[in-house]
Amino acid sequence: MPTPKERLSHLLELAAQGAGERAHLAGEVADLLLDWPAQYPAAMRATFEALLEKIVREMDGGACAALAARFQGREDFPLALLNEFFIDAPAPMKDAILARNDALGPTGCDAADSAALLLAARKARDFAPELTRLGGLPPVIAEAVLADPSGRALATLAKATGINRATFSAMAILAGPPLSVHENFAMLGVFDAVPVNGARHIVNLWRSRADAPAPAVERAA
Repeated sequence: MPTPKERLSHLLELAAQGAGERAHLAGEVADLLLDWPAQYPAAMRATFEALLEKIVREMDGGACAALAARFQGREDFPLALLNEFFIDAPAPMKDAILARNDALGPTGCDAADSAALLLAARKARDFAPELTRLGGLPPVIAEAVLADPSGRALATLAKATGINRATFSAMAILAGPPLSVHENFAMLGVFDAVPVNGARHIVNLWRSRADAPAPAVERAA
């Protein structure tokens, strides 16, 4: 078996080959972390976890969703890594990630303009750019938030930025994936269940990846 340094060197060589190797590379790192060899020093795990965190950040949604499912129920992994899986994770995993973020120290989050978002959801043919502008999100995250069929990503944005229940529901219906009447009604329960502090930590992470500063309508304390 290769030593940890040899394994890391091999993985870094794969990483240097570009985006085409991302999914394969992520799979190899995940295999190692999920079945950590007994003879490898425990202290080396953090190095490989940090590598996987960086890789996941650069993966497309489909590949990330398949990888995220492998980490469901694994509370032994760092929250920073699991946060990278959040948007593409299965719904129960999203709930667990939110709960862990909620247990962190209280944090604030710049509020979004609910009225402007609602108007844009009603009038814009493509709502994602408006969500980017008004929500302070990177475009790729805004698109993924709207595409999340569980509604948890949009509910997380809403709870973090002071968007009320009615506006969240309208955005989900007008700009989210097509849902049945029953599914639309269930979205209200999703909104109610998202913890505010956990949502703020997640949204602040998303906004830290945006080129533009987050909107500052008011500070949610």
